Amino acid sequence: MKSLTSILRNLAARLTRVRVPTDTIPPNWPQLVRRQVPLIALLPSADQERLFHIMQLFLKEVPFEGCGGLELREEIQVTIAAQACMLLLKMPYPRYGRVRRVLVYPSAFVPKTQHSYRSNQLVSPDEPLTGQAWPSGVVVLGWEEVKDGALASNDGHNVVFHEFAHMLDVEDDRFDGTPVLDSASSYHAWVTQWSAEFAEHVRRVEVNESTVLDPYGATNRAEFFAVATEAFFETPVELRSNQPRLYTLLAEFFKLDPALLLEGRRA
Repeated sequence: MKSLTSILRNLAARLTRVRVPTDTIPPNWPQLVRRQVPLIALLPSADQERLFHIMQLFLKEVPFEGCGGLELREEIQVTIAAQACMLLLKMPYPRYGRVRRVLVYPSAFVPKTQHSYRSNQLVSPDEPLTGQAWPSGVVVLGWEEVKDGALASNDGHNVVFHEFAHMLDVEDDRFDGTPVLDSASSYHAWVTQWSAEFAEHVRRVEVNESTVLDPYGATNRAEFFAVATEAFFETPVELRSNQPRLYTLLAEFFKLDPALLLEGRRA
């Protein structure tokens, strides 16, 4: 569990804000992003513009590398950045302070080792992975899974949302499902309510009860936060209806109400 000292230290580190740039947005970005990430088209035009500017910062700060023979095209970088920055849309910048590099494979990959959030050790994976997030700040993604997940924007599964939620979680050096919050006073409320929501999800999974969240979220608190983030952005109406307290926690953290946004577009 995080100490109050750790929380305050992280809060102090975030006092230096970065102004979102007003540089000209590359003319091909709007059409490219709306085609590759349909979810973005639901945003008001002002929010889309802010997203593009956050993406400009992100792409300047975070190097990308193609792996496994993948040619790293602009389409790949912009598609990933759009989804990663969607999580930051209403949050003060900077975030992702631990992200150092994004590695992109053509599709699901089999790394030599992977990090276990349960044991905090390196273990040998037993199947191909679609994504990874390492405490060292490396995010690894499979491009085909990224592309498919972005296009299927209402199935509750999105590898970029998942892995970058982990990178928000680890900003205080721990994968434990509790990201850096806006104030120390909000920490106790988050831990108490989040623990209850996690326990409820574990209970549902253990008795094979239907849940909006992927059962994988019952693995540990870090995976619960990542899975809940996927559902919050992709199936917000269902999450709000099924788990309203969890939805409220996430809405307060991300400073977004995607269910309201989606309903407004449907009206």
